[in-house]
Amino acid sequence: MTEPLVSTQTANEQLRRADERWAAAVRGLRPYAERLRELADAAEHESRALLLSDLANVKWNPRPGARNIRLAYEVEEASGRPGPRELWTRFDRAVKQLGIALEGESIRAIADAFSQLSGITRDLADAVDQPIAVDEQPSAAKGRTA
Repeated sequence: MTEPLVSTQTANEQLRRADERWAAAVRGLRPYAERLRELADAAEHESRALLLSDLANVKWNPRPGARNIRLAYEVEEASGRPGPRELWTRFDRAVKQLGIALEGESIRAIADAFSQLSGITRDLADAVDQPIAVDEQPSAAKGRTA
């Protein structure tokens, strides 16, 4: 048997890192609506944790510049996000309100902003999960036959 070129520890560490990257890449292939629901759930958890902090009289440290908050690219307008434009407009306003709240000192206002964002994001997930009606399909797709 030949002497190994690397230690078992190094090989195992590299394999662990590769496994983590692979798992993250595969998770990234989940349906869009599922990822929106995860965002909604995370926002709801933030809201609850902040309300609990408010009950404990925790003081919030304002975050200057937070009104320019940006979430993942896939929920930005330039990404070509699917779903009703009206819901995305509400989503964009909720993100803006969250940023404004983060700049302030009120934990309750931040919790409310997260809660609002959660609800709108959940509505978006439900809308995106619905099959596209024939009238909503792009015009090129309407003319095709199976």
